[in-house]
Amino acid sequence: MTSLLIRLFVKDAENTRDARVRERYGVLSGAVGIACNLFLFALKMAIGLLSGAISIAADAFNNLSDGLSCLISIVGFKVSGKEPDAKHPFGYGRTEYIAGLIVSFIIVLVGFEFLKTSASRILHPEPVEASPILIAILAVSMAVKLWMGAFNVGIGRRIDSPVLMAAGQDSRNDVITTGVVVVGMIAGRFTTLPVDGYIGVLVALFIIWAGAGIARDTVAPLLGEAADPEVAKSIERIVMDSDYIVGVHDLIVHNYGAGRSLASLHAEVPSDSDFVAVHEVIDEAEKRVWQQTGVYVVIHMDPIDVNNAHVAALREQADAVLRSIDERLSMHDFRVVDGERQINLIFDVVVPFSYDNDAKRELMMRIRDQLKKIDWRYNPVVTFDHQM
Repeated sequence: MTSLLIRLFVKDAENTRDARVRERYGVLSGAVGIACNLFLFALKMAIGLLSGAISIAADAFNNLSDGLSCLISIVGFKVSGKEPDAKHPFGYGRTEYIAGLIVSFIIVLVGFEFLKTSASRILHPEPVEASPILIAILAVSMAVKLWMGAFNVGIGRRIDSPVLMAAGQDSRNDVITTGVVVVGMIAGRFTTLPVDGYIGVLVALFIIWAGAGIARDTVAPLLGEAADPEVAKSIERIVMDSDYIVGVHDLIVHNYGAGRSLASLHAEVPSDSDFVAVHEVIDEAEKRVWQQTGVYVVIHMDPIDVNNAHVAALREQADAVLRSIDERLSMHDFRVVDGERQINLIFDVVVPFSYDNDAKRELMMRIRDQLKKIDWRYNPVVTFDHQM
């Protein structure tokens, strides 16, 4: 079914890096979601009214909120597919994340409303009618949601969309909540306890939890996440395959929406190189990164002295000191200013984010002490930074 829908409604479906193709996928997912959720809302609301089950009514309105979420998702994909302009030179791709955040707020609001209603049903219980026919209809609802979950996750993976991945997970969550409702209806036939109200509370809490999870997933890229490790390794590998380049560091990737990423990094090159040739090599590396990863990268050239045996020996000593302190430490931009009574060793140290200011001060003292044990003239001039 998924493949058929994609063939019918998504032109040039394999070109998922194209903003217009992503938009078509998003609109398809949203339209299917609206149709399915409206059907499930009508079905469950009818069951809830006939049986008097507040838990089913809560689940019905959860489906209605899901339909509204799909509409917002469509708007988000439409806006995010707009071409870059003077005001937004990197495009509108992050609109997709904003749409996901709005969806999460709606889900949480619905959850709180039905938490209040379910708590009232516990205090003022009403009889709930359950029958094999009603349970069978709810089973159909679960089957529809299972398919929707697989549909959204499949498209989400295809176009690398966190919003659609979240929608898929939300559909799977709905299967769990409906299953809990069915259990509550069956249990209500064997006890006078207000099982329906308690189940409604569980469903509401689950809805709130799902909404909070979607909010967390969509806020993260808006705030700025670390580069995806696989993407970072690919960029570094492509750049390191170039002539002249002997090392890379300070890679930073900025995400402006799926398929719109800008990166910068420092490439170390021998200081005695032909810099016209190096410039051409760096231009070629930037093009290869774009062609192979879809990331637009800007490379800053760092000349280093790699053919000086004295500097190389000092670099090895400094690196050995760092490794002896913490295997996670690394260094770059190593330079030497020689003097008779003092030798300045100037370099940057990449530390984990777990190092706070106190830990950095202690680390600085340990680096200084261990280097001076090697040669009392060594004076480390260290700048700390983090792996982005």
